[in-house]
Amino acid sequence: MTNIRPSVIDREYITRFFHDRNIDEYAVISASSLHAPEGRRPCDLLPSARTMILFGVEMDEDLFSGTQDDISSKAHIFETAIRNLANDLASALQTDGFKATAVRSIILQDGTIKGVLSLPHCAAEAGLGKIGDNRLLISPLYGSRLGLGGVVTSRDIDETPRTESADEPCNHCKKCIRACPEHALTPGNIDLFKCRNVTGSVSGLMRPVIFRFIRSGEHLPFSNRILNFLAGGRINACAYCLVSCPRFHKEPSDSET
Repeated sequence: MTNIRPSVIDREYITRFFHDRNIDEYAVISASSLHAPEGRRPCDLLPSARTMILFGVEMDEDLFSGTQDDISSKAHIFETAIRNLANDLASALQTDGFKATAVRSIILQDGTIKGVLSLPHCAAEAGLGKIGDNRLLISPLYGSRLGLGGVVTSRDIDETPRTESADEPCNHCKKCIRACPEHALTPGNIDLFKCRNVTGSVSGLMRPVIFRFIRSGEHLPFSNRILNFLAGGRINACAYCLVSCPRFHKEPSDSET
């Protein structure tokens, strides 16, 4: 009779994994519990998906201070740390015999740019916060200062308790919408074709040509590779919608409304 080694990856392991890395904000949620449209579900990323693990790393308030090159460099280091954390967790699950993949790609769908999975929306459903007008997660504890990462896995893991807050973290002051230099934000929506974090790698004169080509080639496999290259070419070239949010700062002033 063959002995089957029990899995070492469970809720307790996940807790230790994040605790050892000083990550306080994380959640485990059943993949089937997430309400996502077809094509953007965990099972679309990993057909055998059973669980999604989400985590948030707090940003320093000075992350977006300095020159544009300084900001881009610091943001690149910050996001690389998040990606490495997600990769480490996915690797641990794979070593334990389960399928797992980190979440980070973007795709072109129905003429717009979208995440393969929306980490802010998944994190909100997992109880880590709510979505603000800037389309980012706003946490009750950390405001909009969380950088998000996620892993989808075929491993069944017990969910973490979801906390429901009666407070509305976004006060709908519209500061983020007014702050966007490209007018990419409207109430309840973001046009990523206008967002500098996607277009920052393309010169202004070339943007209409490049994005018209990408839109027209939506069903070509290289279109999504081009988008991911552009989005990764200049990480967080713009953060006005983030730093203008009163909840980005640790001690919001009484004048935030």
